[in-house]
Amino acid sequence: MKALLKFLAGCVVIGVIGIVSIHMDWLPGSARSAEQHLLTKALGAIDTAGADWASVEIDGQKAVLFGEAPSREALDKLNTAVTHAQWPGGLALGGITFIDTSNMSVFSGPPLADPFIWIAELQAGQLVLSGYAPSQNARDAVFLLAAMRFPNADISGELEIASGAPPEESWLSAASISLQALARLNNGAVEANGPTFKVSGVATDSARAAAIDRLMALIGDGFSGAAKLTLAPPEEAAETLNVQPLANETAPAEVAAPDRASRCAAQSQSSLSATQISFARDRASLNGPSRQSLDTLAAVLADCSALKITITGHTDASGGAAENRRLSLARARAVGDYLRAAGIDAARIITSGAGESEPLASNTTAEGRARNRRIEFEYTPGNQD
Repeated sequence: MKALLKFLAGCVVIGVIGIVSIHMDWLPGSARSAEQHLLTKALGAIDTAGADWASVEIDGQKAVLFGEAPSREALDKLNTAVTHAQWPGGLALGGITFIDTSNMSVFSGPPLADPFIWIAELQAGQLVLSGYAPSQNARDAVFLLAAMRFPNADISGELEIASGAPPEESWLSAASISLQALARLNNGAVEANGPTFKVSGVATDSARAAAIDRLMALIGDGFSGAAKLTLAPPEEAAETLNVQPLANETAPAEVAAPDRASRCAAQSQSSLSATQISFARDRASLNGPSRQSLDTLAAVLADCSALKITITGHTDASGGAAENRRLSLARARAVGDYLRAAGIDAARIITSGAGESEPLASNTTAEGRARNRRIEFEYTPGNQD
């Protein structure tokens, strides 16, 4: 009898301890302690699954998920990871017994844009972008391309992310070529409707209009490019042929007369400086004014189709001779590459680098070194069409 009483007293004590532990959150074995343990395990499972888009709450042995999954597959993967965060799960084995996903959503992608429009408008030094981009990366790339093509313009506008775009890589290539064409106009616009890109505006002369036509014809890979241009009055076209002097690392300049016949006759001389070029210090990157000067040069070369051009880079004597030769050649090639991109036949362009070997002045003074850093152009005339 005493043994039975001792057994019953022990059961009562154990029951009391169990009841107390359930309601005392700080005691091991309490409901709150168990939930906290499962929460720690569930958060670890979320981290392991790389699901930083999700959060979780624990209600008893139920895990309640919150957030927006990037895909249905990602959500299923997270469900499995959280279910097995502590033991296999289930009432018998402990752990999480149920996953509540009623507060979850699955990303369905950006809204559909039909038609998929993209527009770049250039007016009085203002470039405004509008329409759609196929992704955040594409939107960033378009604004970066615009900054490169229009370094002196005030760039503004917004592009919305939307689905329904043609293939992104080809779309970006077409947008890049279109911006390059637009940069050859003082005022104009590019409008893309799906895979069709069109540039419109006023060209300063027929040669520049032809160069823009050639650029837009480069758009391919399932895309098409076209130009709808009008020509400026002759007097306006003549004014645009004047090239303004640049302040640093330049060569003396002289521009031929605007009349085609006299211009080509003047260019038939064995050596003629047609523009001025400047670069970032110790770099082969063309600056904005230089690109504008080369646009004028490209228009002249396009109009005189038989003229060939030799581009020679020169440096001062600062630094090593080998490095100076490399830099001078890189700069000459940068100029040649720009002209080729503008539609000038590569067979008409020769590039070379003389380094510091052909100074125009003493390298002992800043003024002399400035004169020695230059790009020289030599033209070989031929029969004009």
